[in-house]
Amino acid sequence: MKVHILGGPGSGKTTLAQEIVALLGVPHNDLDLIGQKNGTDAAAHIDDAFALAGQSGWVTEGIYLVLVDPYLYQADYIVYLDIAWPLAAWRIVYRHISRSLRGTNAYPGFQPLLDFLGYARTYYLNTCPDTAEVVRQCLAEHREMALPPTPAVMRAFLETYHPVSIPPTAAFVRLYLEKYREKVFVVRTRADRRRLLRLLASA
Repeated sequence: MKVHILGGPGSGKTTLAQEIVALLGVPHNDLDLIGQKNGTDAAAHIDDAFALAGQSGWVTEGIYLVLVDPYLYQADYIVYLDIAWPLAAWRIVYRHISRSLRGTNAYPGFQPLLDFLGYARTYYLNTCPDTAEVVRQCLAEHREMALPPTPAVMRAFLETYHPVSIPPTAAFVRLYLEKYREKVFVVRTRADRRRLLRLLASA
């Protein structure tokens, strides 16, 4: 079984990934950790994406659009966590304080929390009007991208539409996933979550 999880900051990607890993007994890959390892080396990101996606079973989590296409193509299920901004903001603040108290916060302090909340707010409230045209072009080209994705196509796509030039927003993610809509499972509520886990357990 192969499952890829997407969602904004504070949406619960890691918690859900751990639940699914315990259910299915497959490896868990956090793309944040892979991103930290590879830094700005696009070729290393792409090589890792194809190597991991080709494995026999996994749960991956991350919203690195373009880089996640090998996972999206190979996944049996794509899980999109679609929660409201107030809930995400509360979770982000709670997580920051909890990690700070435990001494495990990699970015302690008030300013890093404010900066991250600003980034998260942009995602949930879709507040990137200056990128509208480049987003439109990116989505149009993505719709026409032949499947399966290839390293060469991904390199070219990544050079043109670097994540810095298109800050991910909830609206953009939903449209990006249209290409794979037949296997997208949207989780908005606890009932959705329970239904997903039952589905995976019976698959």
